[in-house]
Amino acid sequence: MATPNTPAYRPFLEACREHGISKTVAYELANAGLVETFKLGAKRYVIVESLRTLPDRLGKAGEV
Repeated sequence: MATPNTPAYRPFLEACREHGISKTVAYELANAGLVETFKLGAKRYVIVESLRTLPDRLGKAGEV
C-alpha cells in the first residue's frame, strides 16, 4: 500500500532492478501478468504493490 511518501507506481525497469530482477525476467513477469504494468506515452511503469507482493504470490503458486 502506498503511503503519502511512497509512490504507487515507479518506472518499470528501474524498480525491477532495485528488486534484483533482470530486464529479461522483468518483461517475462509482465507478459505473464505477474506484475501489473502500464504505459504513459512511451514509458512503462509498474504498480509498486504488485512488485512488492510478487515473492508471496509466487510462493503460493508453488513457483519458487
